[in-house]
Amino acid sequence: MSHISIAKKIFLVITEKLEGGHLPVTLRPLSTTGTVQDDPFDQWFGDVLEEHLPEFEVTHSGPLTTPDIIVRDRETREVIGIEVKKVDADMNGKDSRGLTLDYNSCITCGQMQIKIGGRESRIKTFYFFGLLSYKKDRLISSTLMDGDFLNYDFDLHLQGKYLNTSQYGHGPYGEGSVRGRAMYNYPNPMNVAIDTFNRKHSLVIKDEFSYQMDNCAVNESAKIERKDIRERVINYTQYVTTPVDQVTYVIDIFSACKTRSPRARKAYLTEIAEAPAPYEPNNSTEI
Repeated sequence: MSHISIAKKIFLVITEKLEGGHLPVTLRPLSTTGTVQDDPFDQWFGDVLEEHLPEFEVTHSGPLTTPDIIVRDRETREVIGIEVKKVDADMNGKDSRGLTLDYNSCITCGQMQIKIGGRESRIKTFYFFGLLSYKKDRLISSTLMDGDFLNYDFDLHLQGKYLNTSQYGHGPYGEGSVRGRAMYNYPNPMNVAIDTFNRKHSLVIKDEFSYQMDNCAVNESAKIERKDIRERVINYTQYVTTPVDQVTYVIDIFSACKTRSPRARKAYLTEIAEAPAPYEPNNSTEI
């Protein structure tokens, strides 16, 4: 089974209960989480796969480890990774993040390294993005996409993994340390300004693999052209399970991200009110 076949099965299972344009979600209470890295949304995604796709082995990587979930076909032994990214919607159903998302200290990529039987292996990686409703009970939008859609440069991904450094002997007593930890901001497909993904539940793969979607209960929704900084063009196809009136053609889908410019950083200081005038008792005596 190819990585496309695995992704297709996952997409069909996740969207199986699609009703009225929304996907129902049941998350365990936040009170049961141990750390901020213990995300109930990641757990929900993995649980759905384990319950409905017994032909796959599903492994949760654990906190601060990428990819979040590893899926292996029991028969063919094909392996893919899935990074799970949640965006919270406000009361009006709009995303809370805007143009980009934080990807912590890991640069997005369509390939990642894991260990299989103690040996380092490079595996295909997909990203699952979900825009979670204000009530945390459904997904307004979601997409399972080839990680290359965001970044195909594996060497850049590896470079980012080893940029975090620590310096010791810091401070006037030499007892402190400084941790240099890069934070990467890459596009947010759940931004409601992006019509291609807004209020849709989709699968995005490279055009060259589209033939593997034949005889599948999905419909083409968009053809998306991605042009890199060297003018190389990579074409993708977006699929949905709902009827489509017309296939759209999209160019430069994240163009707004390119218009950003650096801004000078400034410290945010706590502000309190001006001190009142000192109290002066009135010692005058009225006659």
